[in-house]
Amino acid sequence: MASPTPNQDENLVTGQHPFAGNFHKTLPHNRFGEVEVAAYRRFERTCIEIEAGAPINFESVPGGPLAPSFLPDVPQTAFKSSSGDTPAIQALGMAAAKLTSPLAGAAVESFGPDPKSLEMPPAPSIQSISATAEMVELYWMALLRDAPLVAFQFDRTPPIDDCADLAEHDGELGYGVAGRIGMARQAVNRCFDAAVRLDRDPGRLRTPLDLAPGSGGARIDLQTLFRSGLPGEDAGPLLSQFFLQSVGYGTQTIDQSQVPYIAKRDFLVTHGDWLLAQNTGKDCFGRDYGNCNNYGDQLHRGATYYPPGNGRRLISTMRDLARFVNRDALHQAYFNAALFLLNIDAPVDGGNPYRGNLFSREGAFASLGGPDLLTLVSEVASRALKVVWRQKWLVHRRCRPEVFGGLLQMERNGYDGTLQDYGTVTSVAALPDVQTAVNDTLAAVSAHNASLPGGAATLFLPMAFSAGSPSHPAYGAGHATVAGACVTVLKAWFDEDARLLDIYAAANARAGAERVGPKDPPEGTLQLLQPGYRRIGTDLEAFCPPRPYPPAASSDAERITVGGELNKLASNVAMGRSMGGVHWRSDNTRSLRLGEEVAIEILRKRSAEYAERPLSFRFRSFDGEPVQIVQGEVLRS
Repeated sequence: MASPTPNQDENLVTGQHPFAGNFHKTLPHNRFGEVEVAAYRRFERTCIEIEAGAPINFESVPGGPLAPSFLPDVPQTAFKSSSGDTPAIQALGMAAAKLTSPLAGAAVESFGPDPKSLEMPPAPSIQSISATAEMVELYWMALLRDAPLVAFQFDRTPPIDDCADLAEHDGELGYGVAGRIGMARQAVNRCFDAAVRLDRDPGRLRTPLDLAPGSGGARIDLQTLFRSGLPGEDAGPLLSQFFLQSVGYGTQTIDQSQVPYIAKRDFLVTHGDWLLAQNTGKDCFGRDYGNCNNYGDQLHRGATYYPPGNGRRLISTMRDLARFVNRDALHQAYFNAALFLLNIDAPVDGGNPYRGNLFSREGAFASLGGPDLLTLVSEVASRALKVVWRQKWLVHRRCRPEVFGGLLQMERNGYDGTLQDYGTVTSVAALPDVQTAVNDTLAAVSAHNASLPGGAATLFLPMAFSAGSPSHPAYGAGHATVAGACVTVLKAWFDEDARLLDIYAAANARAGAERVGPKDPPEGTLQLLQPGYRRIGTDLEAFCPPRPYPPAASSDAERITVGGELNKLASNVAMGRSMGGVHWRSDNTRSLRLGEEVAIEILRKRSAEYAERPLSFRFRSFDGEPVQIVQGEVLRS
């Protein structure tokens, strides 16, 4: 059994550093957003005792104040109320948000791995170069949240007549899209290079674990910016093809369009709103993360979260991707991908005995067939959550990025004329360009926050969600761990080297010249797609449909494979959480590997249970290493 290795942030308990790098949302805080030491000690002790097996819970952990006060000075925003509020509305402001399932980390497991058998490396500490580099990336994600995703790729099909090219987006967004992306790429690259080359923190960023390797340390270009650096993920658009297609679900069709969050509307950028979220885990309407951006508050209480008319579109911006991962059914994206690949007869892995002509009288169904896969891709999700929930609550207790934004705000701007010093790293003596990158980033954030309705010139991280982050620690990431587990199952099931162009061509041929398909209506030509551009002469929310991706002659299109797009799907969901502001890059990249290990153990057990022989599962790990699972044995190169 591995030994847990959290970082040392819980040791930062001097007067200047009261658990600055740790999770303490919904606990009581002072005016600077610093947690009360006694409250955190109670919380920490509860976590330690539960990890040791004590039969206790978190009921004795104190909650934060629910209203602003002068003695002590708690200058948080007050919950909104009116004389006509119903009892249900009044109840929203009567308690802090509940901690999210903290006892799940103490659960035992028989189908999957024992949660205590898997560990994660320490996260970057709050006083590391790596943490600052991650924060710079998060700021630029927020600043580009409404830019079209089609801008984040080298090759793109031009817009059709009624759709705007990239330059025509500038006026409506209020900034030059290409120029801001260039600034983001340069700032992020400089900071990640410094982290990879110079950081000595035990939890520091590493390649290829956290980033694609490059000549200066990290490779950050249009094909890797805001991606995870996974094998094959750099081919094609930033958004996976599995988000751009309709999906057959039995006799029904899953339309992957969604009502978007409205553009140019970010949250927790004022001191009062930010402090309210730290103390209560709620927005000014009393909604916690699971219920925030609540449509009922737009209908009845004056909030603005959704555009007029509630028009739908496919995912087209980073805000859209953040919206998806705010409301998804957690394993939803991978279940949809499994359905899609089954429906188009994507080739299974060569280790599956039903591939080819081995059997003439047997076909896959209950084992190694569609029902088996759809069950398995769901089963691994709950097991992945148990494993990562232990890491969150009982091992690492890492703060969310919105906390780091507060640290920088208090260091640079302070509160009521008083500055704080938390020892964050915003300059590197050996690399003066890093300080320039950080300062340019903070200046852009300050201007952005001031431009928002009711905003201010602060350095708080602009959040896509009105309550900010959920009330559970950042490291590891639940979405990313589930993504790692589910995508590993899919890569082991299907031939991950198969090109989508070839699979689509075969499916189109069956529906055309061969006249043997499709199995169910409607029919349509399958093709590679890219996210759409905005429409000309309309509002910010009107996007054109996806366009065909550059033709087969493009070497980039030729590199788009099942495995690469599944890796991209996992990255989209994981990094979509960062695009909303709720997770660090290292939360995502390391949790993907954690989920991969969960899936490997479950596949190992499964491989010994099947009656079919010979049988193996083969795939490449997120680090690009071949893995083969045969009759209960895991073989790694």
